Amino acid sequence: MADSLKADLWKAAKHPRMRPWLAVVAEVPATFAAHHYWGDSVPAAIGLTVAAGVLTAATWWAGEGTKVGRRVHATLSTGFGTAYLVVGTVTGPVEPAMASVLVIGGAVAAGSWNIRQALRVNVDPQKEGGAAETGVLVKAIGNAKVALRSKPKVEPNKVTAPLQLAAGQVTSDELGNRIKHIAGELGVSPNSIRIVPDPDRADQATLVVVPKDELKESTIWPGPSSPGGSITEPIHIGVYEDGEVTVLWFPFDEQTKRNGTHFLAAGMNGSAKSTGISVAMTDALTRRDMIAWAIDPSKGQQTFAPFLPYLDWVEMTEAGGNQMIDALSQVITARADHLGRHGYKNWTPDAFDQLGMPFMIVWIEEAAKFFRNGTEMEGLVMEARSAGISVIISLQRPSATSMPTDVREQLGGVICFGVKGSTTADMALPDDVRDAGARPEAWENRKPGYAYLVAPGVDEERYATPLRTYLIDDDQIGGTLAVMPRTPVDPVTAAAAGEAYANRTRYDVDTPLTSTDTPRQETIVMSKDETEAAEKALIEKQVDREIDAMVGDDPDDDGFVPDVDAEQEIPPVGETEKWSFGQQQAKVREQTPEAGMESLMAMLDDFRAEEREFIGPKDFGPYGKGSRIGRARSWVSGALGDLSDAGIHLSETEQAGVYRLLYPEMAEA
Repeated sequence: MADSLKADLWKAAKHPRMRPWLAVVAEVPATFAAHHYWGDSVPAAIGLTVAAGVLTAATWWAGEGTKVGRRVHATLSTGFGTAYLVVGTVTGPVEPAMASVLVIGGAVAAGSWNIRQALRVNVDPQKEGGAAETGVLVKAIGNAKVALRSKPKVEPNKVTAPLQLAAGQVTSDELGNRIKHIAGELGVSPNSIRIVPDPDRADQATLVVVPKDELKESTIWPGPSSPGGSITEPIHIGVYEDGEVTVLWFPFDEQTKRNGTHFLAAGMNGSAKSTGISVAMTDALTRRDMIAWAIDPSKGQQTFAPFLPYLDWVEMTEAGGNQMIDALSQVITARADHLGRHGYKNWTPDAFDQLGMPFMIVWIEEAAKFFRNGTEMEGLVMEARSAGISVIISLQRPSATSMPTDVREQLGGVICFGVKGSTTADMALPDDVRDAGARPEAWENRKPGYAYLVAPGVDEERYATPLRTYLIDDDQIGGTLAVMPRTPVDPVTAAAAGEAYANRTRYDVDTPLTSTDTPRQETIVMSKDETEAAEKALIEKQVDREIDAMVGDDPDDDGFVPDVDAEQEIPPVGETEKWSFGQQQAKVREQTPEAGMESLMAMLDDFRAEEREFIGPKDFGPYGKGSRIGRARSWVSGALGDLSDAGIHLSETEQAGVYRLLYPEMAEA
């Protein structure tokens, strides 16, 4: 009986609601001891007063992130208890006034904590169908399907909840599909929720909630992360939503056996895709053992202007880009052979130190233009990594019509910026990353620089974590690279690149990027044979484009692919409907590609007679002269692009879809 009573008393003493009362009782012996030793000591009284103030302030500081009422309650209780100890040390705890304060004030303080504990909502999981365990997931997922494995970890602006999934009833993928419902129940953005699967346990996952978007304010590029270091060191490109620096790697790593990789950079127009890549390239170009080649057949100097003096080879036309891509096949073979003969299975910094062969990054902007026109890059991305070459392929939409599947499969890294629609997001990101909550379609181009990074060496738990690339401008790029020593190309690479590399355009720091004295009308002198040969090649290219269009190619990337049977017979020439540009559609006679090209060339002569400087597809509409061509809008757009690539009749401008009209003259015989 005595043992039972003793056990009951011990159990009661350990109950959480006894703790406030025990704290009040503990004041008595503590005050007696302090009064006995320090009752007459002025320094001790001062020290106790300071200590009481520090402890009270610490209570307020420690309560950050909790509810205001709880924080204030805890701070007042600490202040009352320490103040009683200080005063009791000087006067003694047996003074009537002090005893009354302890009994009355202590009872109020302890009782208030008991009331607070009693008013907490405690739900019986058995009676409420598991609601206490599933918490906010009850409505979004369903009762008894998800339970907390342990207490959620609460950090400033981040809650991490380890989840136990009911066997056979729900999977982490299904949780990912319910993110919008969970977000609705929590009242947060779907982009603030992620589901992280456990790689070792299919019945476990982690729910991460970041309520506040910490990426709203852009972070200015802080400068190179390792100037003069090796390209094997991490490249810093931005910050994650929790403030951690976002890093990626290009080459193979001998220590960790991390694979070298190529990158796909996907994002719609205005998503700051080019700016994000510029950050990575600027950091990379500050390393001592790398060089870069770059291609942009569309925007040219809009993207490359600050980089031009520091790129080993740069091309800003489609024809030049094809020359570089063709040369790369020889470069890969030569570099791989040279590395192999010296015992290197992969490029390493030692290969640079011993052989003088730097790592290469090939940056291809607007790559869809090359793929649509038949440029083959499968061999490039399949074989380049072991030769110490990484390729960045940048385009807006990595669809099957914009990029061959074989190329996409070889791109081990992805930087996905805001995209237009979930279909494009599914094309750019792996399924498991999408299931974990990656939603780039929620940004589109409204949040420039926002992205997801999936790459070797990056923590897989970070794959679905939003990041924002640093904000960098041309002055930062040029100023940083101007003070860095330039890495020379090795003889093996230069020799393998051949004549196209030897004759490449070089840009020095003092080379003007624009010309102010260019005549309004540019004249090109050509012989009759050269003119006929060039026009014949253009017509042949248009015939090939017409065949591609009949079997479902999308030459102008306007989202329209003819729904035809590739095996059906080509119908006879007949009436076809032409585009309207906002006007009433008209019926005109369809012409053959050869006849269409002849009409187009005649129209160019008419425009020259009018002394036109710039033209575009809109000038060939069905109204007025446009009916003379008798071809579809996609055909006209492709023909103008081919003419600009040839550089005879048209040249590209910085504005998409606008071309400068050239004035070729026949050479004297």
